[in-house]
Amino acid sequence: MSRFGPLTRLLIFLLPLGTTIAESSDSARITLSGSVQPAAQGSAPTAFATRRFVIDTITNKGLRVRGGASSGDNVDKSTNTGEGTMSMTASVFNLVNNVAGAGILALSAAQAAGTGWVPSIVICSALGAISGRTFVMVGESCDMLKERDFKGLWKRTVNEKSAFFVDAIVAMLCLSLGIIYSGILGDVSTFLLSQTRLPPHFNTRISNIVITTIFLLLPMGLIKDLSVLAFTSILGFSAVMYTVFLIVARALDGKYKPGSGLFVTDGALRVMPSFEKQSLWNVGFSSLVLTSTLGLAYISHYNAPIFYRQLEDATPHRFGKLVYSSFFFLTILYVATMAAGYSTFGDNCMGNILLNYHPKDVLATFGRVATWFSILFGFPLVSNGAREGLIGAATSLGFSEVGYDKYNFPLVVGILLFVTTIACVVKDVSFVVGLAGAMFGSFIVYICPTMCYVKAVEITKGKGSREYKNARLNYTLIPFGIFIGLLGVYMTIKEASSKTA
Repeated sequence: MSRFGPLTRLLIFLLPLGTTIAESSDSARITLSGSVQPAAQGSAPTAFATRRFVIDTITNKGLRVRGGASSGDNVDKSTNTGEGTMSMTASVFNLVNNVAGAGILALSAAQAAGTGWVPSIVICSALGAISGRTFVMVGESCDMLKERDFKGLWKRTVNEKSAFFVDAIVAMLCLSLGIIYSGILGDVSTFLLSQTRLPPHFNTRISNIVITTIFLLLPMGLIKDLSVLAFTSILGFSAVMYTVFLIVARALDGKYKPGSGLFVTDGALRVMPSFEKQSLWNVGFSSLVLTSTLGLAYISHYNAPIFYRQLEDATPHRFGKLVYSSFFFLTILYVATMAAGYSTFGDNCMGNILLNYHPKDVLATFGRVATWFSILFGFPLVSNGAREGLIGAATSLGFSEVGYDKYNFPLVVGILLFVTTIACVVKDVSFVVGLAGAMFGSFIVYICPTMCYVKAVEITKGKGSREYKNARLNYTLIPFGIFIGLLGVYMTIKEASSKTA
């Protein structure tokens, strides 16, 4: 009886928490556990999202995505249903679930690109702290200006005419997440089917991606009422946590120890563990691959206004407590996963760490299956996020007819054609994770929140105020974001080129 006590208590804790999240009338949130990460607004779905990422929130009137903007123009601003009703505990769970995504699968490979143990942990921790701070800045900006969404905040503090840029960024982020999701589905499908009697020429990565797209992703991408996928919030979180458990457990039990490990001696691994390049202190331009990957892993800032509005008794202080608690947990999660994966496979960590494990490793097989389903059900959030972003950008530019129902099918097909083509060509999902993190993560996580926050303080407090002078100190994050963004793109491409050379 006592054997099942902890599990029972865990379920008793999670069920009401999941119910609170799923039944919140303003958002039935779905997050990727495998980031790969996004939502209608640019967030990462419950499929690992690395956004990871992922569409986090589905509203009655509009769609908001994890890791990006929201379809703010479609939100009914006259209603406050469901706002200010989510407890601190439920909010922390929801935010962690919203941020943690597919990017977690690529962290070990990012460290293996050439960053030592100590710098890797410092970089992961520092970017977690900075990302948490900028997330708070977005919420505080909305509180000061009484804005309700990311796009509205941009209009008020930057430029109303350039609001289409927010939708465009969300669309591109969601398209990137779609490529990551599609690639992971193809990788995992191919690996799992290789354990069956299916002839190898029928089991290729490209054929599996194409078949999955036609028979699963296309029908699911045409779903308009995404509330039917609310159950995947718990599925995604469970898949992420199980994957973390798997990676840490295998790092501790020695079954992949070079030369003597149970899963090493039979030679069935795709790549053998190697630690020739292992370093304690090494840091250099190659470390930008890690910063780029973390840029996507920590992204969800476009959803900050939603979390602020939904928090019970919301104040800047309580919102800060929510965010810092969540990002502290995420940092611990990422550091543990990154370190455990690298300590197991070393220099040969693959872009999708699940592909490193032995075909007969039962724990890993369960992890692959859980991740596959989590990403599958999270994909509609990503594709809808891309669709809403494209429609929003087109509408802002005067092409509102793009959003008409008669164009929904060709738009979804076009999105899937673009995503599938690139997923088939780019075999290493960590390349897309790093590229998206460098390009979009640097802007959404570091640059945009700073611009909006400083301007919001100027509007509400005045240029001569002490608050404004202090707020201007945050401007240092803008050149920081530009630096790691540009060089992150360069180093990600360079690292990918070295692997194919």
